[in-house]
Amino acid sequence: MSTSKPEEHAPDVDLGSGVDAAPPLDPSRPYRAGIRPGVSRRTVLLSGAAAIMAGVAAGAAAGAPGTAGAAAAATRRGLTRSIRDVEHVVILMQENRSFDHYYGTLPGVRGFGDKQAVELPGGGTVFAQPDASRPDGGRMLPFPLDSSRFNAQGAGGLDHSWKGGHAAWNRGAWDNWVVAKSEQTMGYFTRDDLPFHHALASAFTIADHYHCSLIGPTTPNRLYQWTGTVDPGGKAGGPAIDNPDDYAPVFAWTTYPERLQEAGISWRTYANDEVGDEGTHPYVGDYGDNPLWLFHRYHEALASSDPATRELALNGGLHDGWQPDSGKGLDVTHLLREFGRDAAANTLPAVSYVVAPYGWSEHPKASPDYGAHYTNAVIQALMSNPETWASTVLLINYDENDGYFDHQLPPLAEPGTPDEYVDGLPIGYGTRVPLTVVSPWSRGGWVDSQVFDHTSVIRFLETWTGVREPNISDWRRTISGDLTSCFDFAHPDFSLPSAREVLPMSATQALVAAADADMAKPPVREPAVGAQRMPEQDAGTMRHRPLPYRQDADVAVDRATGRLTLTMRNRGDQGVSHQVFPNIALPFASTPFTVAPRGTATYSWDSAAHGGAYDFSVYGPDRFLRRFAGSVVAAARADVPVLRVTAETVVDGRPLLRITLANDGNPSARCTLTANDFITRVRHETVKPGRTTTVDWPVDRWGYYDVVVTAGDGFRHRYAGRVQ
Repeated sequence: MSTSKPEEHAPDVDLGSGVDAAPPLDPSRPYRAGIRPGVSRRTVLLSGAAAIMAGVAAGAAAGAPGTAGAAAAATRRGLTRSIRDVEHVVILMQENRSFDHYYGTLPGVRGFGDKQAVELPGGGTVFAQPDASRPDGGRMLPFPLDSSRFNAQGAGGLDHSWKGGHAAWNRGAWDNWVVAKSEQTMGYFTRDDLPFHHALASAFTIADHYHCSLIGPTTPNRLYQWTGTVDPGGKAGGPAIDNPDDYAPVFAWTTYPERLQEAGISWRTYANDEVGDEGTHPYVGDYGDNPLWLFHRYHEALASSDPATRELALNGGLHDGWQPDSGKGLDVTHLLREFGRDAAANTLPAVSYVVAPYGWSEHPKASPDYGAHYTNAVIQALMSNPETWASTVLLINYDENDGYFDHQLPPLAEPGTPDEYVDGLPIGYGTRVPLTVVSPWSRGGWVDSQVFDHTSVIRFLETWTGVREPNISDWRRTISGDLTSCFDFAHPDFSLPSAREVLPMSATQALVAAADADMAKPPVREPAVGAQRMPEQDAGTMRHRPLPYRQDADVAVDRATGRLTLTMRNRGDQGVSHQVFPNIALPFASTPFTVAPRGTATYSWDSAAHGGAYDFSVYGPDRFLRRFAGSVVAAARADVPVLRVTAETVVDGRPLLRITLANDGNPSARCTLTANDFITRVRHETVKPGRTTTVDWPVDRWGYYDVVVTAGDGFRHRYAGRVQ
């Protein structure tokens, strides 16, 4: 991504204005888009031309379990039922989309229906972003970009620089998106807009707590996936917090592909070699998205006369000169011909990096429908040989969010954490972005809510190959998982996917035509005054992967001093990032805590400085939330009820939340326990003076709970999270 193409706006490229942009898969056939402006993508796919429906039927027949898929399964002798059964990992990193922007309406994920979102002072959550320009409440809600009415897929990019990203982050308050990015930041797509993406996520596994690694633009985030770092100490050309010029060697640290090569692990970058990132040729080249071009060692290898030395550069996608535009950039089979050839022959290397040209990369103004067709071509290539399909993991992620909003609070390191701050600002994590895991071991419609970032891709490769990447910081290793929770290696499904799971190429070809037709529509518009509505998440559920978390937090009150101590406990196997926010009195900002496995952390609140009042929240992964609000009763008073509440997750036998209610005062304390999410329940309890009552609060099918305990004098304690 060149600095000549400013990150804060759509790149200066010409995507054309006609409806003949994408040719059929058979280039010899004449092509017209044939899609009228205003026709929805659902209509295109479900009641479109007979040729499309014939393609769906053909795809379904080809992918029927028990045919080619059974043949693939039969060849998989000697399975270990472990990660060792994986033979190939393919990594396709696309461009600039946030999770809510793409999947906020997807059933079962942490999307627009999230009741555990960060609450803002004065009421409401981060879904309602402050916007002083709006006369209808001074808030901006997420709004549909609406491909049926507007050229939504060509909406264009927003600011996503290091500076702009930190402005939206706003000391962790996550409440400055509209000011930093414009109202368009709140725009989102639905299943009707993105049928391929939603179908794929629903058929396989989607991660809904995967974040870009850095609060900023493309290249630094890609550096994290290819190298595990941006060199924050500046020892080898960093810190890389903005985009350098494309293709020029500026960095000198070791990349992960080099470590693979040194270990004898095969790898390759698949990218088109025509023109480069030239803005007038958006459908060829690699848009400067292959970060290996930026490293001295690869250029030195390219200049070598020793074939063994040159191999590093050639595997990395470098070459001696760009080829002219072939005129075939609108044919995905041409762009992916080498990848398709190797997949069909089952000769893919162990690790493959696939880099798309700009027009296929899903960068805003480059249509998601084009990206769907390109991604589909990658998947269809893997499916072209059942043995390849049965041995391959495909990871589809996005380098960063552009400037598009996502509500999920990203993990945050404590100030001073080694390798995690530059000039006093946190490097990351950045905004949540999509990750879809496509493989025989990740089928069935699952959501994984473990915390991941781009270094998790390397961590997965580490676990699989044994080749370690020392560039990854200790903090990221503590907080992020290695993606293995996305898989069920013991129960693979090697059959080829049906057309319902992976749409046939004819269907995504129709989506490309729809995107071309969209160019005749007007630009997207924000909701009119008074027309804002909070979006509803689509009905339905997904299955939830088991995670290595077991989080608790309680508050102890010293009535003599008025000091409250919040203790956060982590009895799980993975470290967690907890963030505490004051809801009254103090500036609304994050205080971060890293709670190691089997570890604790504490936070203190001085209620005496605030008239005896307290109100603060703590947020963690997988919907973990505690909010404690009320007033401290002075130790000298014995004439009022003094309710004391603790809660502990119980995993022995039936999972539940055990709530203990104690009354340290006089007379009896009356309280109400109300389910806020997941189940429907209200329970009233009376606790006599000096007595204790225990309530075993139920959880839903997947272990989630959200309960609010209220009593007199403003007492309100909330407990949300998951018991596994």
